Amino acid sequence: MESTDLLERYLQAVRKLLPRRRQDDIIAELRANLESQREEREADLGRPLSEGEMIDWLKELGPPLEVAGRYQAPRYLIGPGIFPLYLKILRLAVLAASGVYAISILAHVLLGSNYGPDWVAGQIFDYPALLITVAAWVTGVFAVLEFVARNYPEKCPNLIAGSAHWSPNSLPPLEKEVPAGGKPRSYVTAVTELIVQFLVVVWMLLIPRYPFLVMGPGAAFLEHSPVRMVQIEVYWFWALVAFNMVQLVWQGANLMTGNWRVRGPVQHLAYKAMGIIPTLILLGAPGHIYFEANPGETTALPAGLDLTSLNHDLYLAVVVISCITLAQLGWDLWKYGASARRRAAADGSPLPLV
Repeated sequence: MESTDLLERYLQAVRKLLPRRRQDDIIAELRANLESQREEREADLGRPLSEGEMIDWLKELGPPLEVAGRYQAPRYLIGPGIFPLYLKILRLAVLAASGVYAISILAHVLLGSNYGPDWVAGQIFDYPALLITVAAWVTGVFAVLEFVARNYPEKCPNLIAGSAHWSPNSLPPLEKEVPAGGKPRSYVTAVTELIVQFLVVVWMLLIPRYPFLVMGPGAAFLEHSPVRMVQIEVYWFWALVAFNMVQLVWQGANLMTGNWRVRGPVQHLAYKAMGIIPTLILLGAPGHIYFEANPGETTALPAGLDLTSLNHDLYLAVVVISCITLAQLGWDLWKYGASARRRAAADGSPLPLV
């Protein structure tokens, strides 16, 4: 482990606990101060700091939580020393509560329980109340901790410092750099994407019972249409639902683990691969048939409608889409492989996947 790498990991941990608008300025100032201190120590020793000496020095500086707390604005309810930890726990609590709430709704829908527009509206309006309740409990707990730490410091001397057993060895590894031309997402963007993905999943789960959500007034015509969809399209629909649910779970996991800034290549390639599955399901339709005459209806087919020609055209469209998606996946795999080879040739280390 190089001392420079350890210092960068330390600064990265501090950065995640700082106010977002001031992160760059604070880290630049902190890096300059720490590098100056390190140079003074190395000048006194006449050699670079060893790994053990670097670890001892960082322990003297204190845990990243304590360092970040010095840059927080004054707080009356929760002090600057404990405020970064409060924000971190609050985010985790909100995400965990949102996940449990989403699972309960999905279970209700999948189990076929009775639900209607009033029930859906109720779930939507109950969600903000849930978040407010969770935030109130977390804030109350930390307000008590702040009171105890301020008035009875001998009772919890390590509360603000984080832990008496903190070690720089426990710092997370450096995150990979943002690709050229790329831009890390903000936390608000990541949370917004998660909420939108959740609403998409709920909307898709409601479609089988409420077709008007996707077809509008045309849903009434569908019930008595002389043409109906074949079973393979049902499988295609539920494959789309499963794909979106995987995305929802993955995005939630990224938020809870702090990996929301940049989408890693594994996640990107997995999304591309899973996105091909629904198309392949349509490609494997028996007889390449997607629509057939509805045997329960005596109404004649609309004039000029040829089901054979329609199914053939749809099959050609599915073939084209499948070729495009497979080519995109192959191109992304080739780019990642080439990037990994260049990285390995440059420094002898493999390109991290996540």
